[in-house]
Amino acid sequence: MVMDSSAQDHVRGTTDRYLSRLAAGDVTGVLALFSDDGVVSSPMTGRIPAREFYPELAAATQRSAVTPLDVFVSVADTRRAAVRFRYDWRLPDGQPTSFDCVDVLTFTEDWSIAELRIVYDTHPLRAAWRASLRGTR
Repeated sequence: MVMDSSAQDHVRGTTDRYLSRLAAGDVTGVLALFSDDGVVSSPMTGRIPAREFYPELAAATQRSAVTPLDVFVSVADTRRAAVRFRYDWRLPDGQPTSFDCVDVLTFTEDWSIAELRIVYDTHPLRAAWRASLRGTR
């Protein structure tokens, strides 16, 4: 299946904006990419509304850097794509961590993000994440 260039432009544009806004800690900008009922499925938080996930992430982040690696588009559903990136993250207590991550995006008809599913190995991060959240809740 070949994806038309308009769909490719939407997928690439949205994934680029998502990564740059994520790296900048721009919660309002990230949320503007989601549908009103958009959700995030994360190994750390489960499935929650995007409007809850990103403020929580921002509160648990002192600084972050995002290094894009790949963008993949589904051959079965052209409204689904995945972006692989390196996430260098500094927690509120200053502890640095980094990991490779894949975010799978499912788009609505108007190309906003309906669901973002985060995939990464949580083992090295879980204890640091929990400790940082204790100070934000």
